[in-house]
Amino acid sequence: METGLAREDAAIIQRVVDAMNGTAPTDPGLIDQLDGLFAAQQPRIYRLCLRMVRDPARAEELAQDAMLTAYQSLPRYRGDSTFSTWLYGIARNLCLNAIRRRGELLSEDGVVEVDDPGRGALSQLRQHEREALLTAASQAVLDPLEQEAVYLRYVEGMPQETITEVLGIEDKSGARGLLQRCRRKLQRELRSRLALLGHGSSFIRGTML
Repeated sequence: METGLAREDAAIIQRVVDAMNGTAPTDPGLIDQLDGLFAAQQPRIYRLCLRMVRDPARAEELAQDAMLTAYQSLPRYRGDSTFSTWLYGIARNLCLNAIRRRGELLSEDGVVEVDDPGRGALSQLRQHEREALLTAASQAVLDPLEQEAVYLRYVEGMPQETITEVLGIEDKSGARGLLQRCRRKLQRELRSRLALLGHGSSFIRGTML
C-alpha cells in the first residue's frame, strides 16, 4: 500500500518532470525538495554499494553514479514502485555491472586470452565462482604478498597504483611488476584448473606479455 510519504515523493518527482519538459515553471523551492529527496536516500544507497563492491571509494562513486542516473531518468519514473525502491534498483544494477567488469580484468591484464572464443566459459562463471577459482590458484602458486596483490586487483578491482600504496611496495615497478610475475604463475595454474573443470585450456594465453 502506498504511504502518504511515497505519494508526496511521487508528486515532487512529477512536478520536477513537468518542469524538465517545459510544461510547468521551474520552482527553486521544488529543486530544494528534490535535493532533499535524493539526500535522504544517499546513506542507504551508499550502504548497498559498499555491501556489493566492498570498497569504500568505489562504493561512493557508484552511489553518486546512481544518483545521477536516477536524476537523468526521472522522466521515465512512473510511480509503479516507491522512489526509494526505484533508486535502489538503479544502484543495484550499477553495482552488478561493476562486479561483472571485474572478471574482465583477467582478460584486460593478459591473464586469459582476449580473442579466444573459449574465454566465454570463464566470463559465464558467477562472480563467486571466479573468485573461488582465482583464490585456489593463487594459494597454490603465490606467496602471501602476491596473493594479496592478486586479490586486490582481480577481486576488489583496485587500480595498480593504489595497490602499490596499500601494500607499501617500494620496488620501482610497484604493483605492476609484482602482478606481472603473478600473471605468469597464474596463467599456468589457471590453465590446469580450468582444464579440470572441463573448460579446456585453449583460452589461456600461451605466452605472457
